[in-house]
Amino acid sequence: MTWLAIASSAIVTYLVRALAFKTALPSALPRRAVRYLDALPAAILAALVGPAVLMPTGTLTRGSELIAAVVVIAVVARSRNLLAGVLAGVAVVALLRLVLPA
Repeated sequence: MTWLAIASSAIVTYLVRALAFKTALPSALPRRAVRYLDALPAAILAALVGPAVLMPTGTLTRGSELIAAVVVIAVVARSRNLLAGVLAGVAVVALLRLVLPA
């Protein structure tokens, strides 16, 4: 009985998600909608990471996180590649945490 419930849930979940993609979007979106959807990942990332970078403990930080955020913004602005920016930011934070005192 448990496996039947799991399999039924999986099938229903798959159908709901697959049919939503098949029927919800028109074949060609307006240019303005495409530009909006293209900018959405960067906006979501900024909204999630921004407060943690600027005020992780309730006060403005001056540590490695802020420097890494500037590096991430520069890398993404230059290369238009979010993955490259994230990797650069992680590397900068790791290096600065080794060098700068806590």
